[in-house]
Amino acid sequence: MLRSQQIRSADKVVSDWGKWQTGGMQPSAFPLSKRRGRAYRLGSAYKWRVIQFSALGETCRLLLVYNADKEQYRATLAIERDRDMIVIASLEFHGTHPGWHLHGACGDVEAHPAGSLRGALQRRFPAPRASHRRHDFGITSEGAALDVAAQFFRLHKEDGELI
Repeated sequence: MLRSQQIRSADKVVSDWGKWQTGGMQPSAFPLSKRRGRAYRLGSAYKWRVIQFSALGETCRLLLVYNADKEQYRATLAIERDRDMIVIASLEFHGTHPGWHLHGACGDVEAHPAGSLRGALQRRFPAPRASHRRHDFGITSEGAALDVAAQFFRLHKEDGELI
């Protein structure tokens, strides 16, 4: 049984750091079969990149999406499955409601459906009405957006140091 926490804490080998892009994202960058157009849709005001890596024998993608003006951020971690993705965690901040939070897959990742951002087995931490530790957005650049995801999902440079 593989749990999402194991992927997060595992050693990773990054095969592609991706590059920052603006606006529309092609479906093949982060395929989601149960979404309209088989992809995550973005407006032209959003910046995004996809980082590809392997961990514990799994091929994974980390989608980073942010808009500093709107205080919107999402770092979504997924495992590749037959030209689809099983989303196992999403670190998020939305300027419209309080604090940084995580939508995480609980239990065996194989029990989660491929192709959608949210599944019935995912939980939000902290709960919507619970106290949040961090309320500061702090994403002012592409570097800051990458740093948040790299620290939370424990991505490392080639020399083993955290980004």
